[in-house]
Amino acid sequence: MANFELNEEICEVLAQTAKKKSRELGVGVTLAVCDENGNMRLLQRFGDAILPSLEIAPKKAYTAAVLRQSTAEFGKIAQVGESAFGINITNDKLVIFGGGFPLKVEGKTVGGIGVSGGSVSEDETIAHTVLETFTGMVSQLTTSP
Repeated sequence: MANFELNEEICEVLAQTAKKKSRELGVGVTLAVCDENGNMRLLQRFGDAILPSLEIAPKKAYTAAVLRQSTAEFGKIAQVGESAFGINITNDKLVIFGGGFPLKVEGKTVGGIGVSGGSVSEDETIAHTVLETFTGMVSQLTTSP
């Protein structure tokens, strides 16, 4: 899958997944999907997601993509006394709480997703569902003749 493209069709399927899961949970959220360089591919707000989610979700997606790790993982090393303490103050595009995950194909980061609008737990639940959908799609692409 050397030529994988995070195209519009994939982004739309991810958005539909997020929308469905957010409705199941009864929480409005915003989903952001970006490419491996943090450039926005999709931004959609569902239900009555709080307005700050329109700024936070893209930052979560960006953080996950460019740092190639979840925002929750990154947040652990950004705490007081840890190696990256204060980094989120020096770069206002970085987020240090859950809801952002890298999208990977064969171990290579090809993008990131960010979910914002609910509690961190709700955001992460929705994001995990989106990740499962992405993984399934990639699996089908890599096993297709």
